[in-house]
Amino acid sequence: MTTTDDRGTTWTSRDERRVGAQLEYESVMTMPGPAVPTHAYYEAGVIGFVFGEMWPRSGLTRKERRWVTLACVCAAGVVIPIQTHVYAALNSGDCTLDEVDEFGLHVATQLGWPKGQNVNMFLLESTARIADDRGEQTRLPNVTPWTDPTDLATRVERGRAAFSEIMLTEPPPAVTTFRELGYYAYLYGEVWTRPGLTRKERRIVSICCAAAVASTRELDMHLDAALRSGDLTYEELQEIVLHYAVYFGWLPGADLDDALVAAHERVARDK
Repeated sequence: MTTTDDRGTTWTSRDERRVGAQLEYESVMTMPGPAVPTHAYYEAGVIGFVFGEMWPRSGLTRKERRWVTLACVCAAGVVIPIQTHVYAALNSGDCTLDEVDEFGLHVATQLGWPKGQNVNMFLLESTARIADDRGEQTRLPNVTPWTDPTDLATRVERGRAAFSEIMLTEPPPAVTTFRELGYYAYLYGEVWTRPGLTRKERRIVSICCAAAVASTRELDMHLDAALRSGDLTYEELQEIVLHYAVYFGWLPGADLDDALVAAHERVARDK
């Protein structure tokens, strides 16, 4: 029997598909995968679906799939996957040291500094390992400095303006300390406006993190803004949902899928 995937790749046997999946694993992870999978988790899961079907799909770039993966494993707090995927993102050349460093800051604002520290720790480890393997000197990222200090009112207004531009809606009132200093002054006024990641990339990370912690309000706002801005198409967001489900689970993936369908319907009605 012959099977063809969405990229036009054709297999004539299970063994042929397994070989293709193993090559995809090595390309993505930059290390050899299990030569002969001996457990269901690897045979029908990691090799069979994750690298045999999901990672090779079109619809997202491999770099974009890196951000979905990293956001999910950071949200889950699973050490080995964070370690291996930070390394693979850098070693493959898909993401630069500066980009992964900036991702660590953005994900820390979404999930908390303790989880962001995992990225920073394995970024340092991976950078040293890659430099050693290549006979190069370990380097540090080029860090964009923290915004120059100014009074809180100015920072809040700057953040509210950034929120309006990013989320395409009027910012809710800043009636609490968190909304003033944390949400507007820092998150939108300083982090979202930093270079290092594109707005599309920050949207991808934010959507995955909001879904992972079941933040319905934030998730709905991010999905609506992604669609209304054109930063992400409905088709791209469907690919994000599938990839998210692989790395965070089918049950939360189903919830994200429902939220996306609802957002798509809302945005379509408003046009």
